[in-house]
Order: sequence, then structure tokens, then C-alpha cells
Amino acid sequence: MPALAAGVTGDRMARALGLHHRVFSPITLGVEGGTLLKVAVAGVAFGLVGTAFVQLTHLVRRVAGRLVRWPPLRPALGGAVVLALLGLVGSRQYLGLSLGLADRSLAGGAGVIGAAFALKLLFTSVSLGFGFQGGEVTPLFVIGASLGVTLARLLDVPVPLAVFAGAANTPLTCTFLGAELFGSAGVVYFAVACVLAYIASAESGLYESQRHELAKLPRPLRGPP
Repeated sequence: MPALAAGVTGDRMARALGLHHRVFSPITLGVEGGTLLKVAVAGVAFGLVGTAFVQLTHLVRRVAGRLVRWPPLRPALGGAVVLALLGLVGSRQYLGLSLGLADRSLAGGAGVIGAAFALKLLFTSVSLGFGFQGGEVTPLFVIGASLGVTLARLLDVPVPLAVFAGAANTPLTCTFLGAELFGSAGVVYFAVACVLAYIASAESGLYESQRHELAKLPRPLRGPP
């Protein structure tokens, strides 16, 4: 009930302020075995990338805490690191929310390089790790969309969204998000990709306060603790 009340309130407030949800072209694929297998492979890849994002963000946060004991000074050092990365990469498209990168990815991927997802992941993890709490949901969607471009070139299947399931450990939420954004016709693909991304990601998620009642996999499959 609290989540429902917050969702409806947020939606009504946004509409009252003149904001509108973005509309994406619906996915109209029928359920086919070959495509389902490709989506399953992509889902595992998204889960691994989600794990990489979580682990890198936590690592940067620990390193920043050791380097700078006074928390208000950490964003200053983080800003210097981001500027250094900007100088190395030579492109501003990975700064901020990177909505332009997401738009190009969802429009077919023209001009999106294969490593775009990794660069956006790096910029976002460094920013969050050093204390820039500007949000992680939209950047994760951008990482997923740009990774989807790379995988689509290899697998020939549109799978832009499932990385958030791997990083946030919320497969049902992400399945519904996929249906809301891209139409209910692809819900089977969204469910497969999001659940496999969830399973393939680490036990620890992006939100450290999140708790799991049950382990994702039996202990023999999880490896040593």
C-alpha cells in the first residue's frame, strides 16, 4: 500500500507539473524458441554487468573512504577523477543521465560504440562511489540500453532493459517496467531476461539495506562463501 500510494501520488504530481511519460515503440515479437534462447543469453550478460556495476561502485566507495576521511571532501576528489576520465575518453555523452545515449540506443544504436555501456558504467560508478548521489536508476537504464545495442549486434534481438534487474535485484518490478515501456506483447521475453539477470547477478545488490530471505542459488552452485 505505501508503494502504491507513493506511485500514484508521484504520477499525479508529475502530470500536474506538465511532465509526461516517454513513449517508446512497442516490441511486437511473437514467442519463438530461438529468440527466447537469445534473450536468455542476454539476460545472463545483463546480470553479470549488473554485478560489475554493483561491485565497482562499492569498491570505489571503499577506496574513497580510505583516501579521504572527511566525507564532504570526497566529491571534490571524485570530480577531479571524472574530469580526468573525460579527458581520456574525449566525449561528454557519458556524463549526467546520458539520455542522448539512451535515445540513440533505443532508436537502433547508430553511433553507439560497443564499449559505450562499459564507459557509462565506469563514469556512473565513480560518481556514485565518491558521493555524487544524483540517482542510479536512469544511468542503469542507459547502461542496459547501450549494452542491448552491443548484444543485439551479436544476437539480433532487442533487449535494452534487463540490466536494472541484475543491479537492483528486483526482477518482477523490471518485468513490469518492460511491459509498461515497450508493450505487453514482449512480457515473456522481459520476464526471462529479468529473472536470469537476477539469478546471474551477485547476492549483494546496489542497495546495501536490501535483504534476501532466500539465497538465489543452492550453495553448491554459488561456490565458496
